[in-house]
Amino acid sequence: MYSPRASTVAKSLLSRASRHLLTPDPSELPEMSTALDRSLDWSMGQGRHGDAFEPTYSETRGSALGFQVEPGGDQASASDKTELSTEATRAVIAADMGREAARWFDTRTEPFRTRQLSWAGGFGANFSTALDGNGVVEASATYGWTPGMTGQFPDTIVQMVRIAQQALPALEPFYTTIRCGRSAGGQQITFELTQDTSFADLAPLMEAFGLSHRHAGLTTLGAFSLGARYTLPARSTTLTLLRSGPQIELRLDINLDALPDAPQVLLPLLRLPMAERPGALASFDRWLTALTPEGYGGPGSVNVLSIRVRSDMPARIAVYLRPVSFDEGERQAPQTPEMHAAAAGEFRAADMPDWRAYR
Repeated sequence: MYSPRASTVAKSLLSRASRHLLTPDPSELPEMSTALDRSLDWSMGQGRHGDAFEPTYSETRGSALGFQVEPGGDQASASDKTELSTEATRAVIAADMGREAARWFDTRTEPFRTRQLSWAGGFGANFSTALDGNGVVEASATYGWTPGMTGQFPDTIVQMVRIAQQALPALEPFYTTIRCGRSAGGQQITFELTQDTSFADLAPLMEAFGLSHRHAGLTTLGAFSLGARYTLPARSTTLTLLRSGPQIELRLDINLDALPDAPQVLLPLLRLPMAERPGALASFDRWLTALTPEGYGGPGSVNVLSIRVRSDMPARIAVYLRPVSFDEGERQAPQTPEMHAAAAGEFRAADMPDWRAYR
């Protein structure tokens, strides 16, 4: 039995997707190739490693190729995940955004690099990046919440935490993300909803951050995408706040595996609201096609549905994908190297997948 490395399967999928989306190939960028090799270092078919590798789509980024990696999956320690995620993100920033950006990242991540914060009981860290036709758009590292973390935040973040928890007591700090883009960087805070929370319960928080005029749109898009569900079960959803220039952006990340009645066919539902935005629908379909390996009827299943709003931006969609080739490969590896090579082959127009078969 031929059993490829998880990193090989991930890089094959990204390489093929990059050709379709006209972005640089992550597997040919030394810093990204090394990060994938170190983070996904196990053979397929040797048991599941959670959602260690997740391609991502964001309506606000169009046809960009993004992905998130949890180093080692469920098998690595929190400290190993933290070290690998920090090193991988810094390498991408240094190679693609320059020394000044890397120094800024070093300053923000010093508590994690110098072990000023305890990792006990935390999930550790993960990292993500996105590329478009001009190269790397953004790189980020996400760290699980640990005791003493609040003291490491800038005052603006501390103030956001205070306002959010006053408006919605069900929020519990969950993790923080340090992001670095081409022209700017920032830090965001993510909370977990610890109680059953309806979309209506979000109204006071959105009003506190000047987003009350976006509440109806978020509710409509969220409830429609989830099959008329208006309440999010406890610990199924995270809420992220980040400052985008002078404005606050709010993002809901809904873990579909935590919903007792998640829609079984989600992708067609997501395409419907995009019909009013032809450019977004076209980019979403390109992304779905790019992430569908040859021989499969679709790209995989959606792990997480994200909805983002900003004062100057109506509700927009993002998704995290569990790739079909990666998921099936962990349960049963391909039998021959030739079969694995075929799964990474060029996609033909005649192979347009049937999205209705996948949620």
